[in-house]
Amino acid sequence: MVNLLELLPEYVLYWLVQKGTDRKLEVGERLKSEGERNDSLFIVLDGILDVAIDSAPGAKIERHVAGGIVGETAFFTDGHSSETLIAEEPSRVLEISRAVLATKLEHDPRYAADFYRALLQTTALKLRHASMRLYAAEAAASTDLTKDPLARRAHDAITEFKRMIVSLDKEAIKQEGLSEERQQEFLRFSMDLMRVSHEVLGSGSTLGDYLKEQIGARLQHEMLPYVLTTETADRFYSKPRGYAGDYLAIHNIYAEKAGGSGRLGALVDRMFLNTPPARAVRNRRHLLTRELTAMVRDRLPESTRVLCLASGPANEVFDSYGQLEDRSRLQTTLMDIDLQALAFVDDLRSRRKLSGLMSLVNENLIALFLGRGKTRLEPQDFIYSLGLIDYLNDKLVGKLLAYSYEILAPGGKILLGNMHPANPAKEFMDHVLEWQLIHRTEEDMNRLFQQSPFKRPCTRILFEEEGVDLFAECVKE
Repeated sequence: MVNLLELLPEYVLYWLVQKGTDRKLEVGERLKSEGERNDSLFIVLDGILDVAIDSAPGAKIERHVAGGIVGETAFFTDGHSSETLIAEEPSRVLEISRAVLATKLEHDPRYAADFYRALLQTTALKLRHASMRLYAAEAAASTDLTKDPLARRAHDAITEFKRMIVSLDKEAIKQEGLSEERQQEFLRFSMDLMRVSHEVLGSGSTLGDYLKEQIGARLQHEMLPYVLTTETADRFYSKPRGYAGDYLAIHNIYAEKAGGSGRLGALVDRMFLNTPPARAVRNRRHLLTRELTAMVRDRLPESTRVLCLASGPANEVFDSYGQLEDRSRLQTTLMDIDLQALAFVDDLRSRRKLSGLMSLVNENLIALFLGRGKTRLEPQDFIYSLGLIDYLNDKLVGKLLAYSYEILAPGGKILLGNMHPANPAKEFMDHVLEWQLIHRTEEDMNRLFQQSPFKRPCTRILFEEEGVDLFAECVKE
C-alpha cells in the first residue's frame, strides 16, 4: 500500500483537506470511468477502490486503500482517466480540484516542492509495485508448476491458501467478522505455507534456480494483493524509510497490533506478525533487556557505558531503565541514521525523564565504520546491535568490528544479532516481501570475529527462544 498521507507534510495535507471535497461511495459505485474527463485528484480516506480497464473486463488490476492517491495520471497528462475506479466496499475519498491545486502549485513554490516530492515518492513506489506484479504474472503464466513433484507441492499449497482466503472472506461477510478459532486456523495454515516455501525454495531444495525464481514470483503474485491491504506487512514491502525493518516497523512488531483495510487486512497482517522472525524480534527485545540489566548490576557501583548501533525504537533500552534500581548507573548512546527514528526515541526519552542518561546521535554508520564519521565517543563497556549486520556484507561487518574494538574499553564486550539460516520464513520474506537479509550461522560469526582485531572466536553465542535470531558475543581482552 502506497500511503500518500504518511509522506505529505502536515501543512500540505491541511491545505488539501481545507480545499478538497469529501465524497462517499457505495459498493459498486464508479468514481471514474476509463476515457472519461477527470479534473480532480483523489486521496482514498476509507474503504477500497478497485482498478479495472476495458481491455480486461471483469479483472481487478489493482487496489487502492486508505492513503492511496488516484487520478494523478490524468492530472499530469491530458485530463482523461486511463482506468475505471470502482468502490469494492463503502468508501470515502477526498476530491481536490485540478484547477484549484494547479493555481496553488504555481504560486507557492515551497508548497509545490513538498507536494511534488511526496507525489514523486508515491508514484515511484506504485511503479515498483506494478512492475513486480507484471513480472510475477508473466513468470507464473509461463511456468507449469505441476510437472515436478516438489514444484507441484508449492502449487498446491498456494492454491489451498487462496481457497481458504476466499472462504474466510465469504464467512466474514455473512457473520460480520471471524471467530478467534477460525483466525487461529488460518494462522496455522499460513505457517504450513511458509514451511512449504522454505522446503521448496530453500537451500536444501533439489529444484534448479530458475524454477525456484518462477515459483517465488508466483508466490508473490498471489500474496501481494493481500499484503497491500495490511498495515505492518505492507510497510515491510513498501519500505518507506528505505529498508523493511525501520523503526516504526519494529515498533509495530513489538506492539503486535495487526491492522489493515477491508475484511481480511488485519488478519493477514496478524499472519505476518506471527511469523517466526517476527516472534524472534519480540524475543530479542527481552534477551537484550536481560543482558543490559545483568551487566549494569554486575558492574556496580561503577556506571556502564553502552552504545547501540542502528538503535531504531530502542525499546530494550527503555525496558532496562525501567528495571534498574539506580538508573544513573546506565549511560546509553543510541546511534541511527534515521532522524525520524531518533525523534521517535527522543519523545519517549523526554516523557520517561531520561534525557540526562540517553544520548542520541545521528550518524551514517557505514561512513563511521569507514573512518569518515563525525562522532567521537569515550571508551564503551558494551556495544550491541539487534539487526544491523543482517543488511551488511562480511567486509562491512569487519569494518564494524574494527571500529567497535577500537572504542571498547578493556574487558568490554560486543553483542551482534543476526538472523540464522534456520529461519523457516526466509523464502517468504525474500520473495513475497522482498525483505532479503543476510543469514549467518555460528561458524560464520566465529570466522568474522577471528578475522577482526578481536582475533578470537565468539566468547558466547545466544539464541532467542524461537531459535531464529542468534547473538554473537565477544570480549575485548
